[in-house]
Amino acid sequence: MVFTSESPGHGEVVDIGGSAMHDKVGDNLRHALMAVDKHGEMPTLPDELLYDDIGLAIWNEIIFTDQFYQTREEMALLDAHGADIIARVKPGVSMIDLGAGDTRKVERLLAAFEAARMPAKYLALDISKKSLEANIGKLLKTHSASDCNVKCAGLWGTFEDGQDYVQGIKTPRLFLSLGSVLCNDPFLKALAHLRSWAQVMRPDDLLLIGMDGHLLPKDKDKIWAAYHSQDGLYREFFINGFDHANRLAGETWFREEDWDFEAQLEKEPTTRHRFFFRARRDVKLRKLGGVIAKGQELDWFDSHKHGLENIQAMCSKAGLSIIDVWQPDGSEFSESWRWAGKLKSATLLTTNAGQYLLKIKDPREPREDADSGVSGLS
Repeated sequence: MVFTSESPGHGEVVDIGGSAMHDKVGDNLRHALMAVDKHGEMPTLPDELLYDDIGLAIWNEIIFTDQFYQTREEMALLDAHGADIIARVKPGVSMIDLGAGDTRKVERLLAAFEAARMPAKYLALDISKKSLEANIGKLLKTHSASDCNVKCAGLWGTFEDGQDYVQGIKTPRLFLSLGSVLCNDPFLKALAHLRSWAQVMRPDDLLLIGMDGHLLPKDKDKIWAAYHSQDGLYREFFINGFDHANRLAGETWFREEDWDFEAQLEKEPTTRHRFFFRARRDVKLRKLGGVIAKGQELDWFDSHKHGLENIQAMCSKAGLSIIDVWQPDGSEFSESWRWAGKLKSATLLTTNAGQYLLKIKDPREPREDADSGVSGLS
């Protein structure tokens, strides 16, 4: 199996920009809070604040609770359709796992590669070096025998760092985005994320994306339980994020007693579970020379759900076309369907609607677009 000379060795974690990330997150935090002071906007705090080394460990506990259905359903899909995915790739494929986190889920796919005796390299991209070292270390134990076919390594950096890095990978590539990593945003922002990765893809590349398709009002109780059956863990998760923000600020901007922790479900423009924080009193930002006024709300860690109609539109507009669809047992979309030979090659895996395999657009083929179910978009 031949890889480029820049490819990290088995078990290695390489810095592709992660060591410079501290300043970027701090800048994003300050920008969000300055927007509150200047424009009275309802900003969203950077998710990166939540995913430091401690936060990732808490998050890994959350996603393996019984009520967090997406992990369970995605693992079942990988068990059921790993062989179907492998049938689409070539020996020596490089898998790049975007926002890898805990690798227990993706190990189901790696096990399928081993069972098929398909040579491959797994590259976990994450912003936490500690998490990468721990998870690649675990995979190294599983894939260490002389006859193992999967080599594993870590890429420490952001998505932007990853997009730069992967251009040097000469083998066929399978991009992995499990757990709604890329599309967990409002329609236009999720579309922008898809487009950014589509732009670095080649005709023989694939992209495997996780997208939660549970929608209101039908799935209200199931969605709510996923985020509220373990309130103690979520509290730890957010308080750690507060601590991270305070470290970056160099002063205490966030104290638990200054904020009410709230949540709600929204149906429009797309199904969203929203966590937000409301200031109980004025909060002074001395180093910024500003104030967060009493009653001001800050969004943090919202979770967007997109149904089949939105997914079709998003993929089409991003230059991606659906080839195959699979679904978990009990999903309302019961049949597999095929929409072959249309745009950029990627596999899209959604929990309620199933798995979708996409292919890169051939410019010689007729254009086919799709409309989203989001009001005002076309």
